[in-house]
Amino acid sequence: MATWMAAEFFQAVGPDVAVTVTPGGSGVFKIAFDGEIVFDKAENDGKFPDLNGNVKALKKLLQEKVARVPVGAAD
Repeated sequence: MATWMAAEFFQAVGPDVAVTVTPGGSGVFKIAFDGEIVFDKAENDGKFPDLNGNVKALKKLLQEKVARVPVGAAD
């Protein structure tokens, strides 16, 4: 599930953004952008993002955050 979601987020934000999947104990699943945690499974009653609602909202949130990053900021 986590690998599929990582692919979805990568597809949503494009090839210039790093998407990292890091194994963790106890089913850890966090999504972060620019040091900010935007989703934490532990804070969501131990559940992955809902495939119909949360994933779409998270993809949109990440797209908006990427769009606000100044061009050349990563250089």
